[in-house]
Amino acid sequence: MNTSPWPRYPGILVVALLGLLGCQSPQKKESVFSPEAQESWREDREQLTKLHRSGVCELRWTDEAGRRHFEPQVDCDLWWQPPSAFALQFSKLGETLGWVGGDGTQLWLFDLLSEPTQLTIIEPEAAANTLIFGLPLAGLLDGWQLQPLSAVGPRSPERVQSRLGPATLFATQAGSPPSRLATVDGQLEVLYSDWNVIDRAKDDADGRSAGQWFPERVEWRLQAPEATATFWLRQPRRALEQQRWNRLFDLSRLRRSLRPQKTSVIPEGLDPAGSAKTAGS
Repeated sequence: MNTSPWPRYPGILVVALLGLLGCQSPQKKESVFSPEAQESWREDREQLTKLHRSGVCELRWTDEAGRRHFEPQVDCDLWWQPPSAFALQFSKLGETLGWVGGDGTQLWLFDLLSEPTQLTIIEPEAAANTLIFGLPLAGLLDGWQLQPLSAVGPRSPERVQSRLGPATLFATQAGSPPSRLATVDGQLEVLYSDWNVIDRAKDDADGRSAGQWFPERVEWRLQAPEATATFWLRQPRRALEQQRWNRLFDLSRLRRSLRPQKTSVIPEGLDPAGSAKTAGS
């Protein structure tokens, strides 16, 4: 029986344990992003250059047998390279537990806690049915506000289109970054706080302004299946020279480095049940 705390796909759910209402601080009043605010935010996101943030995350889930798990203080690193390359590493006590990434064409997941260790390559369309620690793999970049979100259209001027589906952006004051993204179907919320202006990489400045906005705290809340994951990402633990940076988004190099014992591919066009079965095999 696999009791790995590395949830791979929709078959293994993350359970959210909400705090008592009496322990929560009063919520600030939010307003919906206007079309003008959306356009301004898109222009801001188009100015993003590569970034690296390090920190910890807190994850809660229950496995297929109904056992609950809680992983506090999981170390994580996020790397982003426009227009759509990213890498997200999970580790503990210096050991890599898993690696999620993509190059804009494919997505991949290294599960290094399973027996045998596994690499799963996911085609873009199939990613919509794939969860990792309860997070929708297809929507990681949109959830972190790393890419501009297009307008849905004139019939819904206050909505944006994301890989998570049509969504609404909220802010606590005019001219500030988003405080929350909520999908129209009510299935997912992503909450943002402690937005900071961080320095750009010296080789990526290109005449742009000195800094770029990034949230220090991001909390994902899924309703069905119920799930939470909270990330606190700040200054990178260590800088990477350009040569090593490029390797982060190179699947062949990652494969040689992480050495998975088993590889599978989830192709486009599979239904959710097919994707889950393939991923968990």
